[in-house]
Amino acid sequence: MNWPPAPLVLDANLCLYVLAPLPQHDQAVELLATLMQYERPWYAPALWRVEVISGLRKMEAAGMWDNDMVQEATVRFWEWPVQIVAEERSLLEAALRWSRRVGQRVIYDSVYLALADHLDAEFWTADRRLYQHAQQAGATFVHLFS
Repeated sequence: MNWPPAPLVLDANLCLYVLAPLPQHDQAVELLATLMQYERPWYAPALWRVEVISGLRKMEAAGMWDNDMVQEATVRFWEWPVQIVAEERSLLEAALRWSRRVGQRVIYDSVYLALADHLDAEFWTADRRLYQHAQQAGATFVHLFS
């Protein structure tokens, strides 16, 4: 039997590699194209938007990008086919549990883990430390972009 491919949850850091001319931009674009070729549904917590736009602003403030480049990336970002999931009580409670499992003091990254776990989705991140801690906690649905 052919099962539909698992949904996706992509970390904001991976999305920044796709949007910006960072060292691994081409590999990130290729990975995203591969992941999306089977029309897999893509989900993100609402905080994802804030994290991505904040990352673009950081590049602008650091002089890596000018205002026009950030604006262009923001326009492309809003066109992505992502379904935003509100951080409701059950998701935040699960994120709190995940933060304990992976040894985090804050729950931002754990919201992604909780969402992916809830959706039986693959979670892709460029955060090696998060990936390693998630693997140690048994989160086999977490994948590392490197």
